[in-house]
Amino acid sequence: MRAEPCISILGLGLMGASLALALRKRGYAGRLAAYARKADTRREALERGIVDAAYDQPSAAAEEAGLVVLCAPIRACADLAVEIAPALNSGALVTDVGSTKGWICRQMAERLPAGTFVGSHPIAGSEKQGLQAASADLYEGALTVVTSLPGVPEEALERVANLWESAGARTCRMAPDDHDRLLARTSHLPHVAAAALARAIGRDRAGEVGAFCGTGFYDSTRVASGSIDMWNDILRTNALAVAEELRAFKTEVEQVYDDLQAGRFAEVAAFLERARDARADLLKGRRR
Repeated sequence: MRAEPCISILGLGLMGASLALALRKRGYAGRLAAYARKADTRREALERGIVDAAYDQPSAAAEEAGLVVLCAPIRACADLAVEIAPALNSGALVTDVGSTKGWICRQMAERLPAGTFVGSHPIAGSEKQGLQAASADLYEGALTVVTSLPGVPEEALERVANLWESAGARTCRMAPDDHDRLLARTSHLPHVAAAALARAIGRDRAGEVGAFCGTGFYDSTRVASGSIDMWNDILRTNALAVAEELRAFKTEVEQVYDDLQAGRFAEVAAFLERARDARADLLKGRRR
């Protein structure tokens, strides 16, 4: 990657620790600094050699870095920006890993020097959380969106794209609000649907009903076990786009409900066939 002598990762949960591991595995020879709130996390990260230095203050971790990566829930990133802004070196860049981009790009424009922030969203992750869940291969082949408001220098976007490519990811460019509308459909809607499904199935006698849940239940609701703080922030910062996708989902559910109630089983079969074909087409798109 570009000769970034020091990268600072603010947050050593799944995403941040995995980034450090991925960079090291793929040959990054510079200094990795990190901020973590918990002393146990800092100690483990140092003992395992995940980072070279771990601090209990974000500004201390950021002051020596050419590139700072915010790995925290989206709304917490805005607070982190206020803390680190006075400590940033001239020429330093800040990026993040959040799943919504319009809100964070606008917040950072108010909190950081002009042209300092480039948003990024690696489309990778797990319902598991914390340093123990980190993997050096989390970003391998993952598509990462790099985005910014107008006016950010091209060189800044290239440096951030280079970071993720050095961690094993593929990158693409997209405007922040375009990203949010698309991810509302492909990521945020599935999470809300999985949460609603888990709620509906476990609405009563969950301890008894759970014994009869098979792989279909676990496959379709896995993401509902994700971080509450992270997902609450995602839904708060992309509420209108997610609501629009929920409207489309509601239309599908109501249609099959009506068909079942009316005994239109040919229509139910057609619904299942269309769903199978749509999933196949989506999987083809993912492979591309």
